[in-house]
Amino acid sequence: MLIPPYLQPKTKKSYLLLLNFAKITERLNEDYFLRKDTHAVLEALNLFSKSIDPALRPILPLIYRNTDLSGLRDQLHPNVQKLLRDHTLRLITEEMANRQWLIKHLEIFQQANIPVILLKGLAFAGSLYPVNAPRLGVDLDLLVSQDNFEPACTLLGKTMVPLLLSTKRVATHDTLFERVFSPREGTRPIVELHRGLTNPSIFNIDQQTLWAASRKHPAYNSESVRILSPEDTLLHLAVHAFRDLNFCTHNILDAHEVWCQWQPDQEKLLERATQWGARKVLFCLLTNCRAILETPVPGTVLNRLQPANVTNWINKKILQSTTLYDAAHTSLRYRLMQLTSQLTLPDHPLRGLKFQLTYARTRLNDWFIHRRRQHQTSS
Repeated sequence: MLIPPYLQPKTKKSYLLLLNFAKITERLNEDYFLRKDTHAVLEALNLFSKSIDPALRPILPLIYRNTDLSGLRDQLHPNVQKLLRDHTLRLITEEMANRQWLIKHLEIFQQANIPVILLKGLAFAGSLYPVNAPRLGVDLDLLVSQDNFEPACTLLGKTMVPLLLSTKRVATHDTLFERVFSPREGTRPIVELHRGLTNPSIFNIDQQTLWAASRKHPAYNSESVRILSPEDTLLHLAVHAFRDLNFCTHNILDAHEVWCQWQPDQEKLLERATQWGARKVLFCLLTNCRAILETPVPGTVLNRLQPANVTNWINKKILQSTTLYDAAHTSLRYRLMQLTSQLTLPDHPLRGLKFQLTYARTRLNDWFIHRRRQHQTSS
């Protein structure tokens, strides 16, 4: 494993090792695990004698399945075996409950003639990862068209409650590219309904082209339940990593499997990255994939995506900064880092500036609306 260039400094080596171990493409090769340093994997897994690293939760079923395929499960400490098994079974049970919710609500959307593109973990279940070893998501992410967004929100509102960022941020809530819903009873699932993949000002994502390129999800017998094209899936992973300022989570495992299993058209990928203005973020994602997971991304592709030296140096400094460990994301240093990243990581700095101006206007509207409501309440 090479040292990835776009890596937060406190990322544990054991985490990178287990990300690599969770890959499924190489399972088809019987010699794969014989060629890997399984002793190091065994040591990393035996660290979990009392608790599981929360960062590994999304890929735990994949890790547990691979302990069997690699012959490592019987070599684990009994406490670790039990912990891995119990956590995996509980997570898969939760995933099955989420799937039942999804099937029910997809039928409701279909009856209302609202097509849906499943995103992230939902998209990959039964298409990229096996059903009995899913890559878990935190939320259920659904994308609908701009025209169908409010009707879809109304349908979800019959059984769920929309979550506001704050009662002081009404304008922000109304303009967000996604809305979050929680069930009226219980704690799961949390649903994120999207009308776009990310903040529309920063990247140039044409919704019509996105939907035209989408494909029917293989696990559902419906043309109205779809997934992004392989090229758009990789770009969405890159854009989402940019939002989190973290290009080294399970997002690189997803990108590795998309590259190996779905085999995106490389010319089309480069063309779409240019259209989105997302060449730099795609470069960060694929570079980390190649360094950590040995993803067979050709050097010619990376060379064509590589940004200018100065910009690349700034981006490395941002993504390797310890400031990103501000859990609340509220420190002045984090805010400055975030603002800088919106200028240097997207291909077009002016779009980042446009987003910042739009955000400032929206927050000003939040303030005016809140003041007006306070005045109405007091009078």
